[in-house]
Amino acid sequence: MLLHQPVPRTRVRLGRTLGRRTGWQATARGFVCYRARDAATGRFSLWEEWHLRDGDDADHRLAYTYGYRRRTVTLSYPVDLPERLDPATLRAGEDVTVTLDGRRRRLQVARADVAEVLHVLGAPRHPLTVGDRVAHAELRAPDVVLTVQDAGDGVVDVHRGAVLEPHAQRQVLGRDVRPRMNRFLVAGGAFAGFVLLYNALHACLPDAGTAGAAGAASAVVAPVGPAGATP
Repeated sequence: MLLHQPVPRTRVRLGRTLGRRTGWQATARGFVCYRARDAATGRFSLWEEWHLRDGDDADHRLAYTYGYRRRTVTLSYPVDLPERLDPATLRAGEDVTVTLDGRRRRLQVARADVAEVLHVLGAPRHPLTVGDRVAHAELRAPDVVLTVQDAGDGVVDVHRGAVLEPHAQRQVLGRDVRPRMNRFLVAGGAFAGFVLLYNALHACLPDAGTAGAAGAASAVVAPVGPAGATP
């Protein structure tokens, strides 16, 4: 696994129910970890995708993006569009017009690539194995994220969602699902910082055997012998 990190990183597990008891709820049924190389920079983008099923058996997606991109959590739900979108033909930077809520909306393709499956758990919406290639695209406007995927089985999934900040995650999902920072790494970093600071301060202090005034003789301390004895 890239970056030698545990999978999944997100604080979700198979069979866990997310949401509020008095509102929307969904259960984690499957998990897929992807990576894709950015054509412009050559760097990899990685993301985790949880497949959630609600009470109506709708396939919601909870995605956590990391790598060199800004870390974001996105929750989305399936939508049917009158327009046919093919992630394999979309290109990053182009504008695409789609119909949302009965209105024509212009979205920009933020990314379009073919992702490689790195890890699979449980039962995702489509059967996937490590090494599979999935055409993936994201179309964005300030208030919406549209994800389009083709896992190669002839069915293109379109999901509509939004980025959830930590407060929104707690309100909608019932918890902040971002990875916790490792306590041992934090403690180790703090200790290393203390050691560096101590060494820097110690290097600035005068030695104990050096006189405080310039030209003064260095003090000589004779070793202490047995009690009462003199050298």
